[in-house]
Amino acid sequence: MKAELLVDSKCTLGEGVQWNADHARLWWTDIHGKALWSCDEAGGGVETIPCPERLGSFAFDAENRLLAAFESGLFRWDIEGGRLDRLTAFEPDHPTSRLNDGRCDRQGRFITGGIDEDGLKPTSSLIRYADGRQETLETGISVTNSICFSPDGRWMYFADTPTQMIRRYPYDPETGAMGAPEDFHPCEGKRNFPDGACVDASGALWSARFWGGIVQEVTPDGRAGRRIEVGAPQVTCCCFGGKGLDRLYITTAREHFTPEQAAAHPLSGGLFVAEPGAKGLPETRFAGRLFG
Repeated sequence: MKAELLVDSKCTLGEGVQWNADHARLWWTDIHGKALWSCDEAGGGVETIPCPERLGSFAFDAENRLLAAFESGLFRWDIEGGRLDRLTAFEPDHPTSRLNDGRCDRQGRFITGGIDEDGLKPTSSLIRYADGRQETLETGISVTNSICFSPDGRWMYFADTPTQMIRRYPYDPETGAMGAPEDFHPCEGKRNFPDGACVDASGALWSARFWGGIVQEVTPDGRAGRRIEVGAPQVTCCCFGGKGLDRLYITTAREHFTPEQAAAHPLSGGLFVAEPGAKGLPETRFAGRLFG
């Protein structure tokens, strides 16, 4: 199956795509472009909002305000009201790290983590933010990616991208307690790095592969399923959206492209769409009100 180009956004590093049913719009970030993008389910009505710094990931609350994982920490952002307030600082003693991938668990606690931009050293961390408090879940991370949760919330999926292994953690949906990780799915191939991911209603995981040019379905028992070919090598993230939650939207990048690579892959950085015959789940909102 092949994905089709929906928006020729030419993002440097498109990421974090999610469907907001209240807006009936897709939202995604161009991390290095410092912009928050949105469009309707057919790719129309494209809008961009400048960001004050690089935005790695985000979650909406019930009032459609954003919990924003900017490079330097977590902020609450009321876009319409023009208000942006810092909530936390992320690794202030580690100037080469920034926040990257993130998502709420099924109870609305936000999980996010870092990337070390100085050689992808395993020096960053995975954190959770809930009830006004930030806690560290794991350390020794190079590139945080693939954060998503099983439909019942009892498994958390995660990948430290350079390891080419998607892991899963037993996860207590009520308390947030995590068990020891186990290997779930190896991403085989020299240039097949796990990036963003989402889970559908059946429990299958859909994994974007940076430099792999695909989104790979992974069945609940860890086997490779359907594969979606994308017209760009740097495939970064995916989500189910549209009114029926039956369309898979896919972000891509053109990070560090040479002129020759840009010419060979002109659709890179665009937003793509496919209809894989699966149905997604609504994106979980951040629990609690960000603004009183």
